[in-house]
Order: sequence, then structure tokens, then C-alpha cells
Amino acid sequence: MLGNVLFSGRPILLSDGQTDLASQFIYWREFARNQLRQGHLPLWNPYLYCGTPFLGWAQAGVFYPTNWLDLCLPLTFSINLGIVLHVFLAGWFTFWWGLRRGLHPVAAVVAGALFMFCGPYFLHVYAGHLSLLYAIAWTPLVLASVDRWIQTQANGWLLLGMLAVALQIFAGDMQAVFYTAVAATLWLAFALFKAEQRPRILLGFGIAYIGAATLGAVQLLTTFQAVSESVRSHGISYRFASEISLAPENFLTLVAPGFFGDTGSVAYWGRWYYWEMCLFVGVTGLALAVYGSLRANRQQRSFLPALVAILLLLALGSNTPLFHLLYNWVPGFDRFRANAKFVTEASLFIALLAGAGLDHLLRARKQNKWFVIILLAAGILTGSAALGLRRAALASESTNWWSRAMRAVYDKHQSYLPESDYTNRASVSRAGVFASSALLIAAAKLLVLSSLLVATRVSRKALYAVALMAIAEVFVFGRTSLATFKLADTEAPKLKAFLDQRPGDYRIFYERIPNIAMWMGKEDVWGYGPLILQRYAEFMAFTEGRSPDEATQYLDFSQFHPLHAMLRWRYAFLPAERGDRILTAPSIMPRLQLISEYRVIRNRDAILQFMASRSFDPRRQVVLETQPDPAPAPSPTNGTAEVIESSANQMTISADISAPAILLITDAYSKGWRARPLAGSVQHGYRVLPADYVLRAIPLSRGHHLIRLEYTPAAFRAGAWISIISIAGFVFALGCFWWGKCSQ
Repeated sequence: MLGNVLFSGRPILLSDGQTDLASQFIYWREFARNQLRQGHLPLWNPYLYCGTPFLGWAQAGVFYPTNWLDLCLPLTFSINLGIVLHVFLAGWFTFWWGLRRGLHPVAAVVAGALFMFCGPYFLHVYAGHLSLLYAIAWTPLVLASVDRWIQTQANGWLLLGMLAVALQIFAGDMQAVFYTAVAATLWLAFALFKAEQRPRILLGFGIAYIGAATLGAVQLLTTFQAVSESVRSHGISYRFASEISLAPENFLTLVAPGFFGDTGSVAYWGRWYYWEMCLFVGVTGLALAVYGSLRANRQQRSFLPALVAILLLLALGSNTPLFHLLYNWVPGFDRFRANAKFVTEASLFIALLAGAGLDHLLRARKQNKWFVIILLAAGILTGSAALGLRRAALASESTNWWSRAMRAVYDKHQSYLPESDYTNRASVSRAGVFASSALLIAAAKLLVLSSLLVATRVSRKALYAVALMAIAEVFVFGRTSLATFKLADTEAPKLKAFLDQRPGDYRIFYERIPNIAMWMGKEDVWGYGPLILQRYAEFMAFTEGRSPDEATQYLDFSQFHPLHAMLRWRYAFLPAERGDRILTAPSIMPRLQLISEYRVIRNRDAILQFMASRSFDPRRQVVLETQPDPAPAPSPTNGTAEVIESSANQMTISADISAPAILLITDAYSKGWRARPLAGSVQHGYRVLPADYVLRAIPLSRGHHLIRLEYTPAAFRAGAWISIISIAGFVFALGCFWWGKCSQ
């Protein structure tokens, strides 16, 4: 599946060049690699958003073990290897779980293949969602550990589950951690109906998750602190949380993954994103899952059908009244959007059901005639629907039902293609013919499957052909969905040449590739990522004429605002038909500025309104939110301040002043910044205050100052100690368990 890319020897990367790997992860991984090679733990990223937490962006995966391969391997090979490894692990853990549940080895292999190559998981390779791919790979192991703990109550399963959840945390996709926890809780709830020793089972489940949280505390607590300062600190709006809910019509992708388009032949015209909306686990896989739900061994199918139904209901998100209740009353549902991601856990259970169905077929003495008849009927009906759709798509009238259906999708305003793709007759016909072909292929598969099942009456070996067909379906689907891009495509040589010819301490805004400044060692006022400091987002929204209450991680830049000078923002590069349109700011402030005039205002809106008034001059005034100590005093001379050394997480500043003053630092403020005096400093302690709502300020007394400014969040320090102690305890517990097993 992936070997031709992994061993190509060329600097190409798995995923589409317009998705998250190309626009986000490659820059983060390069930044983290450079920092670690220099001996620095990348807690802070000075290159985006005028400075922002980095480790707190959990998706960076700084502590995730496979990401450490970046230190010794070429970046492209390391990333590709990580993708290959985790796709394999997703399948291997599912296969292993299937064996533990008593599946025939062939059935377990089929279950593993269905999950690793299914649409809800494998399409995220195309989307370049590295942290999601990595975190979800551990989901089968988490759920298998819960399952086996319930069945055996052996402590080893708690340790295994604890480790798997901790690795999910370090992988960095907290939404995947949360959704897996929801699936595990549902699994536990169903199992407890028939389980004995329920208090012990519940206690063990709690211990496993608490233990995982302590193992991953260094990442978890640092992320919580970063989130507490971000636009998601009070949750996200219902409107934002309800985005990318599974569209009900996309249940058609269970049998026809290309019904609404795909990644290549016809652009996906359905709602939201193809990789979030495609449910495909193979026609054969789906048929086996349905069969397994009805006929498989009760212990193997247990409550899997109910779990699939519940998870698909959760995936529908805002398309059902349930989501409103969950958003308001269940912690966690107000923190993430894209409820459609619940289909990933649902597809895992569908894969297990398919394995259970095949297991029953392999072990049963007689085949069920009704199953063959239903498959034949489904094939005929699907084929008839495909032919009817083709006639509608090729019809000359522009108001037939197919045209109206496509227009109805567009009118939801949840798709990303231009309106012409939904109204142009040629585009509508092409989409209809492609959808018809997808249904015809599904019909053919149903007929072939029914024929193979009939053939089992002659030879039981035909069931192995069914297994091969199930695997081949998802394999071909996965193979045809792959895309690659060149490392060189992520570079912007013209931008680099432009900036190299204009050296200086300033920031840019590059809309075309938001994170590329990191690649060049330049600083950007914006970026692309899941989190942004709330103060900064509110300030930027205000300067763009929007309400600060509506601030998100998205920015629609239109023109320079006078307050942008505080950010050292010199150039804005906006996409145009031919290259980029370059805007230049009239002036910018220096990185350090000594100011003696200040005003204390505590209310956000009052601060922003005052700063927008004509009376405010950021070069001679500073707005603080608490009284400074010492308070600045007027002075005939400004004094001097300079940066004598800096890295991502720290800065050393030397200052000489003849009267108390405020040292204004034109970098984004965060609670994690601390300042301490170095030898020779006249002041014994320093406070870092928010200034002008988004920047940093340090009150200075008269004299010479040598200050070390460091970003070391309290949550990181506490989390590091908790993780160190917990890892030691985990290793000890694992050793005791292993010693006990060996001594038996």
C-alpha cells in the first residue's frame, strides 16, 4: 500500500499538498526537531501569532516516541514511516483484539484490514492529520484492554490500557482521546449489565484512565493551561461545535464511497470534507457486519450493533436534537467540533462485527439461504437505482430530481465548491454519472459476493475468496485515495528572497501558507493551528472591525490598523491572480521600548476602545491592568534596553535607565512567562504584566538591569514531576506484574 512512497528515496510526503500535513504538521515537526537538536524543549513558538505556546498545542506531539525519529532521520522519511507504522498498528491491534475475542484467524485478519483501510481512518492519510492517525491507531488497544479487563479482571490489562491511553495523549489529538474514552465508557456501560464484581471493574477502569492521565500529565496539564488562555477557554460556540456533523445522506458512502465525488476523478461536492464524511468499510465488509450482527456467536457480537448505532448517532451531531443536550450538559462536547469523527470508533466496531460474521460463516456447517437472497435483491435494487440515477444525470432538463438534490446540498452552505459546480449542466451530469458508476460498482460487488456464498455449497474454500474480496475492496479504495506532494511544494522561494533582501526585526502576514514563517526562521502575526491565545485573537478581531467576542483561530485581513504597529508587523502578502499582493505598513515599533507614561484599565472593552482613540500613542503610553511596582516616573532621557540573547523559550535583556520605567516587549503575553534577575541586576524581582492587552511589560526601577525572561508554565513544571513519578511507578508495577507472571 505505502511501500512505493516509503522507499522511493525522493523527498515526497504522503497526503495531499493542500491539507494539514503540508500547511501545519511539517512546519511544526521541523521546528520541534531544530529546538530539540539545540537542546531546547520547545515550550514556546515565537514565529506564529506574535508568539504562542507550542508544547501546549498538543498536536505537536513533542513527547510522542515515534516523532523522536525526526532527530536522526530525514524529515520526509520520518513522517512517512510514522504514517506507515500507525496504519499498520491500527490493523494489527484490531486483528489481535479479534483473536482475543475468539475470531478465526482469517476473520481477525479481515477485521484488521477493514479498520486500517476504511474511509473513516485511512482517508486521514490523504488529509495529513498526523496526530489523529497516531492517536486512533491506539484505539483498538484501549478498547481491547477494557474488554479483557471486564472478562478476566487481570491487572495486566489495566497496565496495557493505561499505556495505550497515555500514548494517545502524547500523540496529541485530544479529540481522539475524548472520543475513544466515550466509546470505552459506552463499552463498559453495556458490559456491566452482565458482569460480576461491578465495583472492582469500575474501579479498575477509573484507575486505568487516572493512571494514563498521570503518565501523560506533562502534556495534559500543559495543554490544559494553554487551552485556558485560548479562544477555547470557555468552550466553543454551539455554531462552531456543530460544524462537520455527519450528513445523513452520506450513509450512502457505506456502499458507494464515490457517490458524492472523491479525492481524484470528481471533486467531492457533498457536505463538509470527504475524509470526515466517507463511511466506507467495503460492501463485503458491511454485508459481513450485518450478518455478524444477526448470526454471529453472541459472545463475539455481544452489544457491538448497539454501540455502532449509538456512535453513528453521536456522529450525526447537530443533525439530531441529542447534540444540543450533549453540548450543554456533558463536559467535553463543547470543546471540539467535527462530531463526524465518531464514525472512526463506529467503523472499528463494524470491522469487528464483519470479523464475527465471517467467523460464523467459516465455522457453520450450513449457509443461510436468506442471506444470499438478500444480497441478490440488494444488488439488483442498487443496480436499478444506479441506472435510474444515470438517466436523470444525462437528462436535458435542468430541474430534474438529481439537479434539485445537488442544489439542496449546496443550499446547506456546508460545502466548499463554487456554486457553478452545482448549477452548471455539464458539472451536474458528470457528478451524476460518477455517482451512478459508484452505485453500479456496489451492485456488482453484491452480486459477486452472493455468487461466492452460493459457491460455498460446492467448496468451503470459497469463503476464503470472500475474505480476500473484503480485504481487496478496502485495499483498492485506500490505494486510489492516496496522494503525495513534494517537500519543495511547501517552500516559497520568492518570499524567502524578498525577506532576505530586507533584513530586520519585523513580522509578516503570509496568507497563502500560514505557517511558512517558521520554516524560514521569520515571525508571522498569524498562523494555522487549533489554538490561539484568546487575548491575541480578540485584539486582532477588534482591529479588523469585528467583535472580540467572535474571535476564533481564523482571520480575514483587509488592511493595516494603526495598532498593528505594536506587533512589529511590516508586510502583508495577500493572494492575487499573479503571485502575491504586498502591503507595507507605514511604521512599526521596536522589539523593546522604555515607556514612562501609563494608564491602568481593567476591562477588556475599555482597554481596546481607549487604544483605538486618537489620544493613545503606543510609543509613549502603555495600558496596564494592575498598578506597576515600581511606578514609572518622567525622565529627561529614555535610557537603553537591548536583547543580548534569545531562543524560543527565553530572552536575556539588558537595560539601563535613570528613572523608573515600563519595559514594553512587543511579543504576545501569556501567563507562563516569568522574569528573574541575573547577577549585577539592581532589582531583586520582576513581574511580567499584560500590556496593551496583548503584549508584555516589566516595571523597572532606576539603574542597571540584566533580566532572564523565560516561558516555563507552572502546569508544565507540575506535570513534568507527576509524569516522572508516574512513569517510575508504572515501570515498577510492570516489573512486579512481569515477575509475578514469570514466577507462576
